[in-house]
Amino acid sequence: MKQTDRITSAFTTLRVQMLSLAERITGNRDDAADAVQDAFVRLWQHKERYETTTHAQGAGITAVRNLSIDIARHNARHADVAIENAADAIMETTDDERTQTYRQVRLIIDNELTPKQRAIIDLREMQGLEFDDIANRLDMTAVNVRVELSRARKRVREIYRNRKES
Repeated sequence: MKQTDRITSAFTTLRVQMLSLAERITGNRDDAADAVQDAFVRLWQHKERYETTTHAQGAGITAVRNLSIDIARHNARHADVAIENAADAIMETTDDERTQTYRQVRLIIDNELTPKQRAIIDLREMQGLEFDDIANRLDMTAVNVRVELSRARKRVREIYRNRKES
């Protein structure tokens, strides 16, 4: 069996278990899918190392677990407010305050982000497209879409906070 077949077979056989493991660790289905995809890419890049399908499966599970832990740690470090607290805070605001906040954020998106970041935010947040679909539309990789989306969100947060503090 060729190395490429071993990697593909390992991930095809264990994909559901890998997604389940990653989702338990990250607490998020999108992050779990990212971890599994990144693990597949890592194994594929070093496919010559795996002599058997069982070896590839073990390496795949380990890679998914480690990547999921990394994602969960990253999310914990960068979580500003717990989702439950954010939802409560939103419910306590009036419609006028909420509308004003949305307007401010939209202005930041429209005026402060690059055209590519603007397009990614609109496609992901407004239209609800998946990363692969956005990547195809913008002639990018899904990984690059995730990176740009993360940078755009961070920039919006920073600008919004700075304006709010002023």
